Amino acid sequence: MRKRQLMVGLLAAGMVMTTVSGCGSQGGDSKQTANEGKTTAQANTASSEKTVTADGISLPITDEPITLKVFAPADAENRREDNLQTKELEASTGIKIEWMTAANENIQEKLNVILASGDLPDIIFTGVGMANKYDKATEQSLGEQGLVIPLNEYLDTISVGYKKAFEKDENLRDYITTPSGDIYSLPNVDGNIHVQYNLKCWMNTEWLDRLGLEMPETTEEFYQVLKAFKEQDANGNGDPNDEIPLSTVTSGAGTQVDGFLMNPFQLTSDINGLYVDNGVVTYAPVQEGYKEGLLYLNKLYEEGLLNPESFTQDRVNQVNINEAGEECVIGCILASRPGYACDTSAAATSEKWKQYQPVPALTGPSGQCVSSWNPYCGYATGMTFITSSCKYPEEAFRLLDYLATEEMSYRSFLGVEGVHWQKLPEDTDKVGVDGSKAKWETIPTDDVNYCWGQLACLVRHEDWQLGQAMPADPYAEGVKPPQGTQVLFYKAAKDLEKTRQPLESVMPSLYMNSEDASQRSLLETTIIDTQKEAMVQFITGSRDIESEWEAYKASLESVGLSEYLQILQKAYDASAFASR
Repeated sequence: MRKRQLMVGLLAAGMVMTTVSGCGSQGGDSKQTANEGKTTAQANTASSEKTVTADGISLPITDEPITLKVFAPADAENRREDNLQTKELEASTGIKIEWMTAANENIQEKLNVILASGDLPDIIFTGVGMANKYDKATEQSLGEQGLVIPLNEYLDTISVGYKKAFEKDENLRDYITTPSGDIYSLPNVDGNIHVQYNLKCWMNTEWLDRLGLEMPETTEEFYQVLKAFKEQDANGNGDPNDEIPLSTVTSGAGTQVDGFLMNPFQLTSDINGLYVDNGVVTYAPVQEGYKEGLLYLNKLYEEGLLNPESFTQDRVNQVNINEAGEECVIGCILASRPGYACDTSAAATSEKWKQYQPVPALTGPSGQCVSSWNPYCGYATGMTFITSSCKYPEEAFRLLDYLATEEMSYRSFLGVEGVHWQKLPEDTDKVGVDGSKAKWETIPTDDVNYCWGQLACLVRHEDWQLGQAMPADPYAEGVKPPQGTQVLFYKAAKDLEKTRQPLESVMPSLYMNSEDASQRSLLETTIIDTQKEAMVQFITGSRDIESEWEAYKASLESVGLSEYLQILQKAYDASAFASR
C-alpha cells in the first residue's frame, strides 16, 4: 500500500541544544528533582569568573547584579518566579527578573493600561498567542511613539543568537524591519516546513487501491477519481450511496474550497488571496484564472462530487461523520492535515488517518502547476520588546539574544538535557523526521514548570526539527497519531515544495502607519465577506459564473477593492521586499 512507501519521521514541535552551565548534568525524574535540584550555574552564582557557552555567549552578562522588570502572560498553574529556567537564567546571567503578569485573555487590555500610564516594564513579552501579539502596524506605532526602542545597533554589534539566525535565514531580517529601517521586536522563529504549505489535499488511498486507480496528477484525473469514488462503492461496505468524494469545512488551516483546487487555474494563496505579480500586489479572486477555477468547482458541485455541507460544517462535524462507522465515508479532504476529518489525537482508537495520503500539486488545463507557499508564517513578531524606560537596554538585549541561541532555544522548548531530552550518538539507528539519522529525542517525564516554552526569542530552524527521533515506520503498531502524522506532514510539504510559487510572488505581512492599517482592516473585512458570499453562490449554482462575472468584480470595487490594494501597494513599495 502507498502508505508503506513513505520515508521516515517528521518534525515535531521540539528542538534541542546544549544547556545553561551545568543543566545537562542534572538528573532525576520527579517534579522535586527538576525544580529543586541545584544546578552548576546556581552553585557558581558568587563566582566572578566568566564562562563562554557553546554558542559564544559570555556569562554572566553583567558583573554587578541588576534587576529587570518583565511583563509576561501568567502561567496558568505555575509561578514564573519558581520556573527552573528562570532560576538558571538569574544565576548564570547576573540578572534578577521581576515578573509582572496578566491572564492570557487580558494581555492586550493590561498592556494598554500600562503603556498609557507611562510606568513601563523593562521588557515586554506578549506571548505567542495570536490574540496577544501586536500586529505590525501597532508594533511600528509603539516604536514611533518612543515606547519601545529600536534594536538595530545591538543586532549589528553585539548579537550572537540573532546574528546566526539572520545568517541562516536570509528573509528574516527584511521581515522584521520597518520602512524606516528600524527593528523594534525580536521574533520567535519556527522553521517547520509543514505550516509553509497549508493548502493541501488528502486522498483516501485505500479507496484508490480498491478501485485500481492511481493518484491523480491533473485536474481532469482528479475529477475522474472523484466520479469513481461516488459511483463504485469505494469504501467497500456494500452501500454505493454513502461515499462523500470531496469535503471540507468552513474554517481552519488550508480548508478553503478555493485553495488547493484553485491553484491549477489561478495562484491563490491562503493570505487573503493576495500575491505579488512583477512587483504589483494582486488579488487572485478577480483574475480570469480564478473564474476558470470556479467553473471547475461548480462542475464538481453540480455532479455531487463536492459535499454541500462543506459551506456550513465545522471540523468536529466532519470528523464525527467520517469516524462514525467502520469504514471511512470521505474520499478527499481539503485541509492542512487529515485531522480535519479523522481522529488524530493521542487518545485515538481509530486508525482511519492512515488511509489518507497527500495529493501532489495538480496540473490544470493550461499546464499550470503551482503550490501556494508562505515562508514568512514561521516568524512571530510583535511579541518581544525592550521599552524606553529600561535603564539597562544593552543587558536586556544580551539576555534576549542569549535566549535566541541554539543552546537556549533547546533549553526553552525542551528542558534540561539529560532530564527532559537527550542527544543521540552518531552511530544511532534511530531516524529523524526526514529519514536521516536522528540527533535527539525527548525523555518522558512528569516534571512541570521547568522551561519557558515559546514565551520569547525561541529560534528553531528546520534542521533542528528534522533531527528529532521518530518511528522508522509511522504506521507500526503502537505509534500514536501525533507522531505518525508528522511523517505525512513532512512528505506533503516536500512534495508541494517542488512546485512552490516564486519567493518574489509571496505576499508578506507588512508594516504600515496606523491610519492605513485601520482603513485596510475595515476594507479587508468587507471585501472578504463579499467575495466569499459570491464564491459560494457561484460554486453552488445560485449565481451564473459566465453572465455575472463582471457584476461580481464590480461589487468588489464598490466595497473598496482598489483602495485596499493601493494601501497594500504603498506598504509593499516602502518595504525591503520591493527592492528584491
